[in-house]
Amino acid sequence: MFGFLLQWPTIPTLVMFPVLVWMYVRLAKAEERQVQTEFGEAYTDYARSVPAFIPHLRSRGLTE
Repeated sequence: MFGFLLQWPTIPTLVMFPVLVWMYVRLAKAEERQVQTEFGEAYTDYARSVPAFIPHLRSRGLTE
């Protein structure tokens, strides 16, 4: 989505970008509620360890 804004920086894409972000966040929260209902505690544990939208920039789980 952000790549689309960078590739075609026009007035319509600038106007639609916040709308699309808002819609995707709402969709993600609705899907999260659905998955929580279906998988329960297993999903809760998973959601605690994984970021929702922005990935961790440092590597995780690698031992040296």
